[in-house]
Amino acid sequence: MRTQFKTALALLFVASLPLTLRAAPQTSSGEPLTASQVKQAEATAKTSADHVRLAVFYESKARQVQSKLADADDQVKHYSWMAGRTKVPNAYTSSKSLADQYRAEFEQNTKLAADHRRMAESLGTRASAN
Repeated sequence: MRTQFKTALALLFVASLPLTLRAAPQTSSGEPLTASQVKQAEATAKTSADHVRLAVFYESKARQVQSKLADADDQVKHYSWMAGRTKVPNAYTSSKSLADQYRAEFEQNTKLAADHRRMAESLGTRASAN
């Protein structure tokens, strides 16, 4: 029940975020960010624009994982009749494990996106105050 509440809260959070940038997270050359570019950007982010770019990246990742999570939750519901089975692995336990992994990844991405949005806003207000 608590996990469902967290998931619903996270979904509501992502749905209510104002998406100021409609474009996918991209570098100046127009290509999507790679893992090494994200790692480097995390280490060197100093401006509001840097944090917004990272927030957009994590929001995009969260939307991708949200889609996978919805499919995995449907699969868990489909195999729920196997929940009491003792033979492991079975389709239910495998589906539930996959859904739990996607849920954790979704929560992590939404948290990172919110953190970067907050940092971008604080840097933006600090810059406008000067």
